[in-house]
Amino acid sequence: MSRVAVVRGWYLPISETFIYSELVNVKSVSPIVCCKKIMNLEHFPFEPIHQYKDNDELMHILRTQKISLIHARFGVTGADLLEVKKVLGIPMLTSFHGFDLPTNLKSMQRYGNRLEPLFEHGDAFTVTSVNMKNILVKYGCSPEKIFVHHSGINVGKFSYKKRSVPENGIITVLSVGRLIEKKGMEYLIEAVHQVHQEYPGIRLRIAGDGKLRRTLEKQVERLLLGEVVEFLGEVTHQAVAEEMEKAQLFALASTTDNVGNQEGIPNVLKEAMACGLPVLSTNHAGIPELVVDGKSGLLVPERDSAALAERLLHFIQHPEDWERFGTHGRETVEQFFNIERQIENLEAIYSSLLSK
Repeated sequence: MSRVAVVRGWYLPISETFIYSELVNVKSVSPIVCCKKIMNLEHFPFEPIHQYKDNDELMHILRTQKISLIHARFGVTGADLLEVKKVLGIPMLTSFHGFDLPTNLKSMQRYGNRLEPLFEHGDAFTVTSVNMKNILVKYGCSPEKIFVHHSGINVGKFSYKKRSVPENGIITVLSVGRLIEKKGMEYLIEAVHQVHQEYPGIRLRIAGDGKLRRTLEKQVERLLLGEVVEFLGEVTHQAVAEEMEKAQLFALASTTDNVGNQEGIPNVLKEAMACGLPVLSTNHAGIPELVVDGKSGLLVPERDSAALAERLLHFIQHPEDWERFGTHGRETVEQFFNIERQIENLEAIYSSLLSK
């Protein structure tokens, strides 16, 4: 069985369950992990994991382990490993996920002059949406090298539940994401403030942490929403599933940040839809490839609190539509975004590269 080295600078940030799911479910190859730093091993148990300090040490590991294929997670990792790939003479697959797109000014600084060589000498690339593919092509990558590979979720871990208004009239909106600019939490909080004037029974629970937490907490204080908005901090994947079980609606106000950082297709939206939650999100990046406005959810423009508020209020005023949205959402994820189908697609990509 061919051996594949999955290389990620850090193994593994808590938000990157999509990488872990692929790592533990792939069957046609034997994967190992190579990284510079190990973290969250209690959440993502795996072996073997090999730590390396520099490319020379990594090349020694890859030779010793008789690796046939490098899978670089994130474009910047692919750029870092291009020389390793050339020296060892083995194929390399590079996966782009969002922040590493060349539209992100910070990522472009990290690429320096290495993006064009990566596109020229890299054997293949995966992206999580058609939107991301179009971006890579615009920046010079051959479309023939690009595979749209959605990160799938284990649909079986998310039970479908028909949603209804609780007897006490309290409607809980859940949002999950790091507290950074591209998650658009400030716009969602402002929207909830507007809805609260019309429907005092709305509640917002935010799972995630990040550098904007204090700023967002001050916003909540300023808007007198202390009894309405609750910050849960960083939570486990299991805790997110439990929050989805309890909520009535799900919202994610993703936006392109001020340096061009954007999403792929957020997995939390797929998970919420798998649970039967009616979802509200934005016309951002690859999200419209998952959420069909008016069918499997509702979409509004980026950075538009008034539109978010109007659509949230629409959901609240029309609970009879919740089941329809929830059913369509579940069907979409089962058909196009389940982990089994996406693992098959990834294994086919591996096979095509290994056969060269």
